[in-house]
Amino acid sequence: MTRPTPREPLLFRRLLKEKVWGGARLAGLLGVKAPATGPLGESWELSDYPGDETSVRGGAWNGISLRVLMQDYPEAILGRSRSTADGRFPLLVKFLDAGEDLSVQIHPPDGPNSPTGVGKTEAWYVVDATPGATVICGLKNGTQRETFQADAGDARVLTHLHEVPVRRGDCVFVPAGQTHAIRGGVVLCEIQQTSDVTFRMYDWGRVGLDAKPRELHLAQALAVVDYRLEPGVSVRAHFREESGLQDSVLAQCPYFRIEMLRADARGGLRPTDKLTRTWTVVKGSGRIEPVGADHFAPMAVRFGDVALIPGGIENVRLAGDGAEGIEILEGVAL
Repeated sequence: MTRPTPREPLLFRRLLKEKVWGGARLAGLLGVKAPATGPLGESWELSDYPGDETSVRGGAWNGISLRVLMQDYPEAILGRSRSTADGRFPLLVKFLDAGEDLSVQIHPPDGPNSPTGVGKTEAWYVVDATPGATVICGLKNGTQRETFQADAGDARVLTHLHEVPVRRGDCVFVPAGQTHAIRGGVVLCEIQQTSDVTFRMYDWGRVGLDAKPRELHLAQALAVVDYRLEPGVSVRAHFREESGLQDSVLAQCPYFRIEMLRADARGGLRPTDKLTRTWTVVKGSGRIEPVGADHFAPMAVRFGDVALIPGGIENVRLAGDGAEGIEILEGVAL
């Protein structure tokens, strides 16, 4: 079957992952069946990570993996955006449900300290959180390298870590080299570089799903701690009081820009600037519609859907349903 160059938004089949720290809320929020053997920790919504490539759901490209699209149509998919150093789609989008605290961990930057050469900078958008929930992001001001290195392998590390109170709608930017942990009670959407390299420092004395202690990577973790980074903060979208389509920047780095989009029933035009984008519906429902020369069937989306907007598309239109409208977490690959 001959297919045209992909010039339409693409939805993907999610990959569900059991995690020892997983929770009970994500399955209900997404309307999926939880794993039978262990708690649901992650749902990978859009991924070109080796061995975990997601495939298109519906439309002319149904069943085709993002890997194949990147191999056959890189310019149409990426536009002006850059691939990873190993030629992968640059962004990975997932949901996480922290029923328990995740390990105190760190991700390396691009370069020799990553076994793949690709680092992992990420941003968290809080979808749901229990009252009083926090995340760990960074070291407390004044933390000294020698002291931290001496304490990092056991519970003493907690005295050096900066905690950030979070609630629904908060966004926390986590650059590579930042010590961090998602704490129990938080459900979030994560937009990140396409990497799965994690170095664990401390894991609360926990065993894995196989009942064995989980591996720590203390030497590798300490080698990539960036002591120059400021402790993390949470930010929220601030929209202008206008109807139609509004946007608010939440985070920016050399790899991506994170924005929040909000549209009512009137909706509005969203130029792509020929940069590929991921659109995650974090509230409400609505429609992604074609504009101008880009002809595709209007796409209905609702909470939990993640659409890839190819960089080859110049403009799309977003409109919300009903009084609630729609809110989109946009990841722009730079």
